[in-house]
Amino acid sequence: MHRHRVVLFLIGTSLSIAQFIMIRDLVTVLYGEEVVIILVTTSFFFGLSIGYVFSLLFSERVFKILLVLSLFLHLTFPYSYRYLAAYISTLDMSGYAYGAWLLAYALIFNAIFATFLPRFISQRDGETERLWNLKVFYTLEILGFMVGFFLVSLLWNRRLVYLLLCYWMILAILLHLILTNRGLTVIYVGTALLTGVFLPTIDLHSTAMLYRYKHGLRGARALFSINSPYQKVEVIEDAQGGRHLYLDGLENLNSTDLAVLNYYIATLPASLIRPEKSLLIGNGTLSSVQSVSQFSHQVISVELDPGVLLAGKQFFTNPAGLRALKHWRLYVDDGKHFLRRNRDTYDLIIMDIPSPLTIQEAYLHTVEFYRIAQKRLNPDGVIAVQLSGPLQRNNRTPARVVAALRQVFREVMVIHSDKADRSFAYASMHLPFGKGELLEKGESYERRIKIVTPSQLDAYLTQAVPLSVDRMDLVLRRGLERFMDRYFEDD
Repeated sequence: MHRHRVVLFLIGTSLSIAQFIMIRDLVTVLYGEEVVIILVTTSFFFGLSIGYVFSLLFSERVFKILLVLSLFLHLTFPYSYRYLAAYISTLDMSGYAYGAWLLAYALIFNAIFATFLPRFISQRDGETERLWNLKVFYTLEILGFMVGFFLVSLLWNRRLVYLLLCYWMILAILLHLILTNRGLTVIYVGTALLTGVFLPTIDLHSTAMLYRYKHGLRGARALFSINSPYQKVEVIEDAQGGRHLYLDGLENLNSTDLAVLNYYIATLPASLIRPEKSLLIGNGTLSSVQSVSQFSHQVISVELDPGVLLAGKQFFTNPAGLRALKHWRLYVDDGKHFLRRNRDTYDLIIMDIPSPLTIQEAYLHTVEFYRIAQKRLNPDGVIAVQLSGPLQRNNRTPARVVAALRQVFREVMVIHSDKADRSFAYASMHLPFGKGELLEKGESYERRIKIVTPSQLDAYLTQAVPLSVDRMDLVLRRGLERFMDRYFEDD
């Protein structure tokens, strides 16, 4: 009885860690839009459901065999599913192959953990005793789940190898408690430790293979891979030595385009405004801080993810240059939370954030967020926003973001850069610069640019619905379009 309680507590701990590893890693493999997050999370619970449904259908002998096979397969994580996904990408197969891959690993990850509670309950005599033990056992699983989450949180912003070694040792204890086979336990622990020795190398190599074959990044080499509290953060180097920052498998930026993006989102507006006080929200690489500092007396950076900051300081920005800046401060905080609690006002707010592919990111492009930002701008203060693509006369992302800005600010001007392959918006209650000044600055950087003035803007927004909290359909619709194009475009 006491052994069952310990087992169920450890099952809860294992399930918590398995959920984190599976959802975070498989979302990254499939590219982490909101649709993919929903799909992978659903598959996780599908695996649990299958375990519950079939938990009492196997004999004790078959159950133990499946347990041993499952726990040893867990020692192949993460490299087995990464290599398999990379291999699938080399074949002429549709997205159904990835669907089968996802369901197979959902079963391997979770199904065995869901079998213990029903099997232990079925061994009790009488309805009253079963009900009592269900309450006790389920409570122990929940407590174990909380401990597992605590272990995960202790190892945020570190290599996956540390979490996996903890996880494998918990599985070894489970194996011994259930089978009481010392020899098998020793073999399992030895295999886990031996795998752990090579895991740092295999972790980066399997990651590189994913980017080489699934993303089509020639000569890809993984330099950095950690799990932050919010996403998987990876830095990949291509064959030409260019560096790419990926968040949950989606490219956030690369070193080739970084200078262009920084110019239009930060340097250009800062050089026109010469702000007393500037606020950068996002820009986790900190790559635009120094250029803004040339024109601003005080610069504040707010970045939510410490994992992105680690990657930025190590691979995209010289930390020594940042340390030399006496009028720059960094806050690790959510941009929305920072603006709400901080009563300072700014001459320039730079929104250097990812495209609205998840709900969390999309909120920072909404009418509601821009209203918060507007209250923190001085009368002639400007907010600069990158639009994730060219502004066109449609209801796509750039138009919907601009429509949200237009609903809050009296004047919005848009500049399109062929170099950056996207447009940028500058919004204010009263823009402190005009088309001529913007054109002069833009053409000093590249020849052909296009500017849409405030008076011309409404013609671009006739079909655009402003992005808002109650109109987040863009996130799922765009994510579904990208998912279908990526995996089922030939079907």
